[in-house]
Amino acid sequence: MQCADVRDSLGPDSSPLLLLVRLTRMDVNHLFTARSGQQFRLELTGGGIDSQVQDLEGQRQQRQSVPQRQVIGIGAGVHYTLYDPGSDRLDFFIAGTKPKQRARGFA
Repeated sequence: MQCADVRDSLGPDSSPLLLLVRLTRMDVNHLFTARSGQQFRLELTGGGIDSQVQDLEGQRQQRQSVPQRQVIGIGAGVHYTLYDPGSDRLDFFIAGTKPKQRARGFA
């Protein structure tokens, strides 16, 4: 596996393991990227990584939990993204177009 660095072009087709490495190295739950020029939201929904190590003392198994995390592509050019950390709301827009009206009422 290749190591992740700042030159990576993360996108919707990136390996989940590569995304997890990047999020873990940066120690963040939300990673915003513009390198691919695409707008996207990828969610790693949590879970765990199971590993086995064998040494002179025998074999050991370990499970490391992985919290829910996201990689968000913010787009480029006329595409832009608004993120509200208070509500975790994410909206994708294109400059010059009218945003879609959200339904009003009770949920």
